[in-house]
Amino acid sequence: MPFEFDQEASLTDNLARFRVEAERIDAECAQILFDNLSLLALDGDAARIRQAVQEFNRAVLAALDDLPQGPAV
Repeated sequence: MPFEFDQEASLTDNLARFRVEAERIDAECAQILFDNLSLLALDGDAARIRQAVQEFNRAVLAALDDLPQGPAV
């Protein structure tokens, strides 16, 4: 059953539930996501928000690039 956000729950509760599900699927990638999620917690104008998203993307890509390469599937 795919994860679904609970519209009655808080964002914090939904993120906690999502983290558990993400860790179940791929613990390393979940760690990368949640280590960098705070980069997106910005208020401001569109330019600042766009910059924050770019920083988040760069941080996640760099962390993914640092993961050891496994066998090709």
